[in-house]
Amino acid sequence: MISIIIPLYNKEQSIVRTLDSVLVQTYTDYEVIIVNDGSTDHSREVVEEYIQSSIINSRNGEQSSIRLINQSNGGVCSARNRGIQEAKGEYVAFLDGDDLWAPTYLEELAALIADYPSAAIYGIGCRHIDSNELPNTHFQATFRGLLADWSMRGAAFTGSSTTIRKDVFDAVGMFDTRMTHGEDLDMWWRVLLRYDGAYCDQPLAFYRQNSENRAMNRVMPLEKHIPYYIDKYANARAKDAAFRKFFDTQMVYRLYPYLFEPQYRKDARRLSRKLDYSQLKWSLHFRMVCPHLYRLYERLKFNLHHPN
Repeated sequence: MISIIIPLYNKEQSIVRTLDSVLVQTYTDYEVIIVNDGSTDHSREVVEEYIQSSIINSRNGEQSSIRLINQSNGGVCSARNRGIQEAKGEYVAFLDGDDLWAPTYLEELAALIADYPSAAIYGIGCRHIDSNELPNTHFQATFRGLLADWSMRGAAFTGSSTTIRKDVFDAVGMFDTRMTHGEDLDMWWRVLLRYDGAYCDQPLAFYRQNSENRAMNRVMPLEKHIPYYIDKYANARAKDAAFRKFFDTQMVYRLYPYLFEPQYRKDARRLSRKLDYSQLKWSLHFRMVCPHLYRLYERLKFNLHHPN
């Protein structure tokens, strides 16, 4: 069985459509665990009404595949961790309360698990849509299999298209509640450092850009962001050059904006000195050493390619 974990915080306008996309799945061996993380809008009431309606409209008069768990606000990591603890399935699939799945999402996921049982983390193609766009699933997968290198591994997984074998959490730990930005990447990378990952790039998950209370729509304090915890990866970076190159590149992109914020500049520079620039493009080092000059370079390059 697949346990679907949906963290819920103030998504009263989108959660019904998300749940609808789950209940029309062609693969039906699943449970849904919705963790209401102290919503202050009517999300709880909307879900309770939805569950009651599902019971009334079901053939046998009961609908046990959806559970609502209410807790005080602790953040998305706390909500996901609670869902994992409550999960009964062998695999845990994650879906945000404003994203969507195509009807064959779980069917493809189950096939991917069957075809690549050595993997511990599975990803399905994800596509951005706005609130008015209808999902288009008429794309053929150009890749389906085990991910061999970090350039593919690091980009293959998102918060609404990733599934992890439940017993893996005993080995790698739970979501890091200190983070509110990059916390999902932290989890995927920790799993991939120990286990194989399988991926199918057919887009069957849909990430809604214009949705309610997206965390990435807000500027995050540096201490809530993944680069602040670079030391978690010290051993992995020392032992695996390919991972170090991938990870350090990602950290450059994430640290760079903080160099322009006076309250974070000192910490950002301190963290940037921990990176290994010997494997990286010169432009990435230039970006971190001379951020203002690099920004000027970016503007000049843009003006050159986009003349008025």
